[in-house]
Amino acid sequence: MSESHFDEYEHYNFDDKHVYPGKQRSKKEVSQHTNHFDPSGHTRKIVTKLMNTEKNRKVVEVKAKN
Repeated sequence: MSESHFDEYEHYNFDDKHVYPGKQRSKKEVSQHTNHFDPSGHTRKIVTKLMNTEKNRKVVEVKAKN
């Protein structure tokens, strides 16, 4: 395809920064910024479950007193 009919603004539109938006990471950066193995398991799920259990236990105790 001939680009002789393109003006300066059309070349700007085809610049790589518009074709590939965002930062491109190197292989090293990709390996550093990934989900890492957590040897203790699903920590966030367990903590949330314990917090909810504690909250529900308090609600039941308050209802039982009334």
